[in-house]
Parts: sequence; C-alpha cells; structure tokens
Amino acid sequence: MTPSPATAAQNLPKARTVLRGRRAELAERLVRIQRDRQRQEQPLSADFSEQATERENDEVLDRLAEATAAELRQVSHAIEKLDAGLYGLCEICGEEIAGARLAALPDATTCQDCASDRKPGNGRS
Repeated sequence: MTPSPATAAQNLPKARTVLRGRRAELAERLVRIQRDRQRQEQPLSADFSEQATERENDEVLDRLAEATAAELRQVSHAIEKLDAGLYGLCEICGEEIAGARLAALPDATTCQDCASDRKPGNGRS
C-alpha cells in the first residue's frame, strides 16, 4: 500500500533526520578509515609474512573507504532530492517510491522496479 502524498509529507521530517544522521555517521567512518590508512602508510615490516598481512589490511581499508564514500554520496544525493522537494519520486520513471522501500532504504532514489532493471545480469534491457 503506497502512502498518500499527505502521509509522505508527514514522513519528510523523519526522513531528513534519518538521512542527516546517516550522513554524519558515514562521514565520521570515512575519517576513521582514512586515519587508519595513514597510520598504515609507514614502511612495511621486514618480515615477508607480516608484509603480506599489512598489504591485505591496506586493501581492505581501501575497499571500505570506497564503499563508505559511495554510500555517503548516495545519502547526500537523497538529501538533495529532499531539499528540492523530489524525495520519494523515482529518478527513472518518476513514479512514487513505495513507503516500505523508503522506510527500509531512506536513501533510495529509484522505485523497486527500476532498481531491479538496473541490476546486472537480470536479463532486462
């Protein structure tokens, strides 16, 4: 059941609070990851097995930083849509995004159908 526009409007302050909180959390996480990465940019250990572990740790931190930055961009984009009065509308088809989807993924900018269409290997064009 899709909420009425009045119900969606009532949820905007909550969505704004959730999204801003998530943005702050992600920004802090990114800072912590970058600090950890800087500490690890010191010379590698002389021990070969320790070097391998250090390099693996660096790769994990790099992937975490990339994933966190991508999620931060998505949350910031959702906040921009909210500020522009376009929150809850699918960027692809223009239809309303289901309230249940927004409740589960407040940073969603596409409806479930369009999100499914964009997944690789789904057989759709």
